Amino acid sequence: MNATRYCLLVLLPFTISFNIFGQEIPILKSHTYNISIRDGDDFRKGRWNIDPKVNPDIYEAPIAIDEKYKLVTFITDVDSLQIRVEQGRTYPFLIIVNEKDSAFTQVRTVKSAVNFNKDYIRSHEGKTFVEIPDVYELVNIIIALTSTGKNNDGLVAKNTAYYKEVMNWFGKYEQEPVIMKIDSVLSKSYVEYFSIKMNAYSFNFNSSGKIVQNPIYDRLTSVNSLRPYLKELQSFSDKSKFEHFFKQNQLFYNQQISTYRDSTGLMEMQKWLGKNFPKTKYNSYKIIFSPLVGNNQSANWYEYNGFKEVQAHVNFPYRREEEKGEFSSAALHVKDGNIVFTELNHNFIGPEIQKSEYQKGIKVAFEKLDTWIENGSPAERAYNNARACFDEYMNWALVSLRYIDYAPPGEQDKLILKMEKYQVEVRGFKKFAEFDQFLIQLYKKRKVDQVVADLYPQIVEWFVKNK
Repeated sequence: MNATRYCLLVLLPFTISFNIFGQEIPILKSHTYNISIRDGDDFRKGRWNIDPKVNPDIYEAPIAIDEKYKLVTFITDVDSLQIRVEQGRTYPFLIIVNEKDSAFTQVRTVKSAVNFNKDYIRSHEGKTFVEIPDVYELVNIIIALTSTGKNNDGLVAKNTAYYKEVMNWFGKYEQEPVIMKIDSVLSKSYVEYFSIKMNAYSFNFNSSGKIVQNPIYDRLTSVNSLRPYLKELQSFSDKSKFEHFFKQNQLFYNQQISTYRDSTGLMEMQKWLGKNFPKTKYNSYKIIFSPLVGNNQSANWYEYNGFKEVQAHVNFPYRREEEKGEFSSAALHVKDGNIVFTELNHNFIGPEIQKSEYQKGIKVAFEKLDTWIENGSPAERAYNNARACFDEYMNWALVSLRYIDYAPPGEQDKLILKMEKYQVEVRGFKKFAEFDQFLIQLYKKRKVDQVVADLYPQIVEWFVKNK
């Protein structure tokens, strides 16, 4: 199909057509290399950098599975180009900067991971949800039944009455095909655990007890790694009478949900992050967990139609017996929130450090990672690049700042010291205690109108000086 037949051009006083590879394509003129894009209902100011060296320079436009088309508009200081895009198509055009530099550009549609439609946005705007979803719990039960889940001490929370109940109910089905297949995946790659667990949220049971695709989520990671096992997943659910088990435990689930929602400072930590990173905004939050999850957390945020949702996939904050005698209930109340706080953090720390003014400093500071992480440690295995290493240093240092603002004054030093010791001696972040104390003092001495984001120049400078 000729490109001029499916490109709708508006407000184009300078637009002409150009023949490339035998095809007439539109031209967009600009006097600047940084332009804006309106993708559907989402206006992205200054989000596209024109790069003549990249050929073609591709903009991926996500389109939901139930959308026939959407409008994508490129907006410069002197011109604009609106394109009506459809699923699975590519739309080429040329950008001319200052009448001399040219950049061959394409809009390529991709299947959106999420579909935040108007009804969803209306019902979720400004709200926080805490959930134990049905298919999500089914998948966590399957993980608990695998050999990997049984033999890995940190993957599944085993020291609970609920775990014993799960094993009593489902143990006789541990040879089912879905158990064997999921175990095969987990045994080869620990990372696949997060993909399988998170993608369980993209499915739910319908009124007939059938596992179906969630209309909002196509996938939660780059590939929906759970989708190939739906048939076996359904068979296991039917044979084990999972839905009956799930309904039977609904009171227990609701109790844990209430604890998370009302007793971990969830709303307070969102306000704290919003205040200290004022340029990073999200429309809704979801805390998703299972009573079976061990010490494993992950987080991501999703954007569509101008709506941004944060998801934190976490474990329940079970308290250790020794801690009950070590700290007051008020201190433990704050400490319980660390599980979800340290996942929400990443959605604020990441966007802030991505600013161009910090890139040189981060590159210089983390040129030699063994300065910051112990060889052979958990830190080396999971945070072995500059961005990830910086993010995790900041992540747990923010925990100390939250302790300062919310924990009982007489227990703050003890909470901080215990956390620092764990980060250095167990996780392998060699200079964490030094950085943590630096940031604490910087935070305490900040100006009245300063927030954490304002301290980033000094933070990056500290890492450069201590490399």
